[in-house]
Amino acid sequence: MTLIGLDPTSGPLSEAKGRPARRRADLDGVTIGLISNGLGESDKILAAIGEEVGRHVKLAGTVAVRKPSVSVPPDPIDWERLINQVTVAVAGFGG
Repeated sequence: MTLIGLDPTSGPLSEAKGRPARRRADLDGVTIGLISNGLGESDKILAAIGEEVGRHVKLAGTVAVRKPSVSVPPDPIDWERLINQVTVAVAGFGG
């Protein structure tokens, strides 16, 4: 599996950089990843976002992950959960 990181400041994607995934028409049936850095109320805010999205679309579920620190990615086991179970993810930064 190849992962492509997108930098929103880099301008339009070229063939050399890859292509973004095709946008879905709706979110029905997706699983949302909720990635928290563990600071402040980020866990609660992300849970509320998941609930609110679920009021508007038929979600397959959510996967909540708390990173061990602000400056690191999720633990390897959580990263695998996100890659294998999640369609789209929201990262929240609490302070």
